Amino acid sequence: MTDPTRSDAKSRQDVSPEAFRQFLAVLSPETDEASHLYTRLHKKLVGFFNLKGISDPIGAADETIDRAAIKIAAGTIVPDANRYCLGIARNLIKEKLRHTQKEISAFRSFIEQLANSSEAQVERIYRILKPCFEQLASEEQQLLVAYCQVMSGSPRSEHRRQLAENMKTTMLALRMRVTRLRKTLTDCVKKSSDEI
Repeated sequence: MTDPTRSDAKSRQDVSPEAFRQFLAVLSPETDEASHLYTRLHKKLVGFFNLKGISDPIGAADETIDRAAIKIAAGTIVPDANRYCLGIARNLIKEKLRHTQKEISAFRSFIEQLANSSEAQVERIYRILKPCFEQLASEEQQLLVAYCQVMSGSPRSEHRRQLAENMKTTMLALRMRVTRLRKTLTDCVKKSSDEI
Protein backbone atom coordinates (compact mmCIF):
# COMPACT_ATOMS: atom_id res chain seq x y z
CA MET A 1 0.00 0.00 0.00
CA THR A 2 1.46 3.34 -0.98
CA ASP A 3 1.16 6.17 1.43
CA PRO A 4 0.77 9.67 -0.05
CA THR A 5 1.18 11.46 3.30
CA ARG A 6 4.80 10.39 3.82
CA SER A 7 6.86 13.38 2.72
CA ASP A 8 10.44 12.37 3.44
CA ALA A 9 12.03 10.14 0.78
CA LYS A 10 14.84 9.16 3.16
CA SER A 11 12.31 7.85 5.70
CA ARG A 12 10.60 5.70 3.08
CA GLN A 13 13.94 4.09 2.27
CA ASP A 14 14.65 3.27 5.92
CA VAL A 15 11.47 1.23 6.39
CA SER A 16 10.86 -1.79 4.21
CA PRO A 17 7.41 -2.19 2.64
CA GLU A 18 6.93 -5.33 4.74
CA ALA A 19 7.73 -3.47 7.98
CA PHE A 20 5.27 -0.74 7.01
CA ARG A 21 2.58 -3.35 6.24
CA GLN A 22 3.18 -4.88 9.68
CA PHE A 23 2.77 -1.44 11.25
CA LEU A 24 -0.53 -0.92 9.43
CA ALA A 25 -1.68 -4.38 10.56
CA VAL A 26 -1.10 -3.32 14.18
CA LEU A 27 -3.41 -0.37 13.55
CA SER A 28 -6.09 -2.62 12.04
CA PRO A 29 -6.24 -5.93 10.15
CA GLU A 30 -8.58 -4.29 7.62
CA THR A 31 -6.68 -2.33 4.95
CA ASP A 32 -9.14 0.58 4.60
CA GLU A 33 -9.48 1.06 8.34
CA ALA A 34 -5.69 0.81 8.79
CA SER A 35 -5.23 3.51 6.16
CA HIS A 36 -7.77 5.75 7.90
CA LEU A 37 -6.19 5.16 11.32
CA TYR A 38 -2.72 5.80 9.90
CA THR A 39 -3.81 9.15 8.45
CA ARG A 40 -5.41 10.13 11.75
CA LEU A 41 -2.30 9.10 13.73
CA HIS A 42 -0.01 10.98 11.36
CA LYS A 43 -2.11 14.17 11.67
CA LYS A 44 -2.15 13.80 15.46
CA LEU A 45 1.66 13.47 15.53
CA VAL A 46 2.09 16.48 13.22
CA GLY A 47 -0.11 18.51 15.59
CA PHE A 48 1.88 17.29 18.60
CA PHE A 49 5.20 18.29 17.02
CA ASN A 50 3.74 21.65 15.98
CA LEU A 51 2.70 22.33 19.59
CA LYS A 52 6.22 21.50 20.76
CA GLY A 53 7.76 23.94 18.26
CA ILE A 54 9.52 21.36 16.08
CA SER A 55 10.54 23.06 12.83
CA ASP A 56 9.64 20.09 10.57
CA PRO A 57 6.59 18.49 12.19
CA ILE A 58 5.73 16.35 9.15
CA GLY A 59 9.26 14.94 8.96
CA ALA A 60 9.23 14.29 12.71
CA ALA A 61 5.86 12.48 12.42
CA ASP A 62 7.26 10.37 9.56
CA GLU A 63 10.36 9.55 11.61
CA THR A 64 8.23 8.57 14.61
CA ILE A 65 6.15 6.17 12.56
CA ASP A 66 9.26 4.80 10.84
CA ARG A 67 10.84 4.05 14.22
CA ALA A 68 7.65 2.35 15.40
CA ALA A 69 7.45 0.27 12.21
CA ILE A 70 11.08 -0.84 12.55
CA LYS A 71 10.54 -1.86 16.19
CA ILE A 72 7.35 -3.77 15.34
CA ALA A 73 9.11 -5.53 12.44
CA ALA A 74 11.89 -6.50 14.89
CA GLY A 75 9.34 -8.23 17.12
CA THR A 76 8.24 -5.60 19.63
CA ILE A 77 4.71 -6.30 20.82
CA VAL A 78 2.63 -3.12 20.59
CA PRO A 79 -0.90 -3.35 21.99
CA ASP A 80 -1.66 0.36 21.33
CA ALA A 81 0.14 1.91 18.35
CA ASN A 82 -1.08 5.43 19.16
CA ARG A 83 0.40 5.39 22.67
CA TYR A 84 3.55 3.70 21.44
CA CYS A 85 4.08 6.35 18.75
CA LEU A 86 3.43 9.14 21.24
CA GLY A 87 6.17 7.72 23.48
CA ILE A 88 8.55 7.63 20.53
CA ALA A 89 7.54 11.20 19.65
CA ARG A 90 8.38 12.41 23.16
CA ASN A 91 11.82 10.79 22.94
CA LEU A 92 12.36 12.29 19.49
CA ILE A 93 11.64 15.78 20.86
CA LYS A 94 14.22 15.22 23.62
CA GLU A 95 16.78 14.15 21.00
CA LYS A 96 16.09 17.21 18.87
CA LEU A 97 16.36 19.51 21.89
CA ARG A 98 19.69 17.94 22.91
CA HIS A 99 20.96 18.46 19.36
CA THR A 100 19.83 22.10 19.44
CA GLN A 101 21.54 22.64 22.81
CA LYS A 102 24.81 21.24 21.39
CA GLU A 103 24.63 23.68 18.48
CA ILE A 104 23.91 26.59 20.83
CA SER A 105 26.82 25.54 23.04
CA ALA A 106 29.16 25.38 20.04
CA PHE A 107 28.04 28.84 18.94
CA ARG A 108 28.61 30.27 22.43
CA SER A 109 32.04 28.70 22.48
CA PHE A 110 32.76 30.32 19.11
CA ILE A 111 31.70 33.73 20.48
CA GLU A 112 33.86 33.27 23.61
CA GLN A 113 36.85 32.29 21.49
CA LEU A 114 36.22 35.33 19.34
CA ALA A 115 36.36 37.57 22.43
CA ASN A 116 39.74 36.03 23.37
CA SER A 117 41.21 36.18 19.86
CA SER A 118 44.01 38.39 18.68
CA GLU A 119 43.21 41.38 16.48
CA ALA A 120 44.47 39.53 13.37
CA GLN A 121 42.20 36.57 14.09
CA VAL A 122 39.25 38.88 14.68
CA GLU A 123 39.93 40.61 11.36
CA ARG A 124 40.10 37.25 9.55
CA ILE A 125 36.85 36.07 11.14
CA TYR A 126 35.21 39.38 10.26
CA ARG A 127 36.33 39.04 6.62
CA ILE A 128 34.79 35.57 6.50
CA LEU A 129 31.72 36.01 8.73
CA LYS A 130 30.49 39.33 7.34
CA PRO A 131 29.96 38.07 3.74
CA CYS A 132 28.25 34.94 5.10
CA PHE A 133 25.98 37.08 7.29
CA GLU A 134 25.16 39.30 4.31
CA GLN A 135 24.05 36.24 2.29
CA LEU A 136 21.15 35.79 4.74
CA ALA A 137 17.84 37.44 3.91
CA SER A 138 17.34 40.84 5.54
CA GLU A 139 14.65 39.44 7.87
CA GLU A 140 17.02 36.64 8.98
CA GLN A 141 19.82 39.15 9.65
CA GLN A 142 17.47 41.27 11.76
CA LEU A 143 16.31 38.20 13.70
CA LEU A 144 19.88 37.14 14.54
CA VAL A 145 20.85 40.65 15.60
CA ALA A 146 17.74 40.96 17.76
CA TYR A 147 18.17 37.48 19.26
CA CYS A 148 21.82 38.09 20.22
CA GLN A 149 21.28 41.66 21.40
CA VAL A 150 21.30 40.71 25.11
CA MET A 151 23.97 38.05 25.71
CA SER A 152 23.61 36.85 29.32
CA GLY A 153 21.58 36.52 32.48
CA SER A 154 17.87 36.86 33.13
CA PRO A 155 17.55 39.97 30.93
CA ARG A 156 18.52 37.74 27.98
CA SER A 157 15.71 35.28 28.77
CA GLU A 158 13.16 38.05 29.09
CA HIS A 159 14.41 39.71 25.90
CA ARG A 160 14.07 36.46 23.94
CA ARG A 161 10.66 35.68 25.46
CA GLN A 162 9.49 39.14 24.36
CA LEU A 163 10.99 38.61 20.91
CA ALA A 164 9.08 35.31 20.53
CA GLU A 165 5.88 36.99 21.70
CA ASN A 166 6.32 39.85 19.20
CA MET A 167 6.86 37.29 16.43
CA LYS A 168 3.76 35.36 17.61
CA THR A 169 5.72 32.14 18.05
CA THR A 170 6.96 29.93 20.87
CA MET A 171 10.36 30.20 22.52
CA LEU A 172 11.22 26.73 21.22
CA ALA A 173 10.22 27.60 17.64
CA LEU A 174 12.29 30.79 17.88
CA ARG A 175 15.33 28.85 19.19
CA MET A 176 14.97 26.27 16.42
CA ARG A 177 14.81 29.01 13.77
CA VAL A 178 17.89 30.77 15.18
CA THR A 179 19.72 27.43 15.41
CA ARG A 180 19.06 26.80 11.71
CA LEU A 181 20.36 30.28 10.85
CA ARG A 182 23.48 29.72 12.98
CA LYS A 183 24.07 26.42 11.22
CA THR A 184 23.78 28.16 7.85
CA LEU A 185 26.35 30.72 9.01
CA THR A 186 28.65 28.05 10.46
CA ASP A 187 28.56 26.03 7.23
CA CYS A 188 29.30 29.14 5.16
CA VAL A 189 32.18 30.15 7.47
CA LYS A 190 33.68 26.65 7.32
CA LYS A 191 33.43 26.60 3.53
CA SER A 192 34.95 30.09 3.25
CA SER A 193 37.75 29.19 5.72
CA ASP A 194 38.64 26.10 3.68
CA GLU A 195 38.90 28.22 0.55
CA ILE A 196 41.33 30.72 2.14
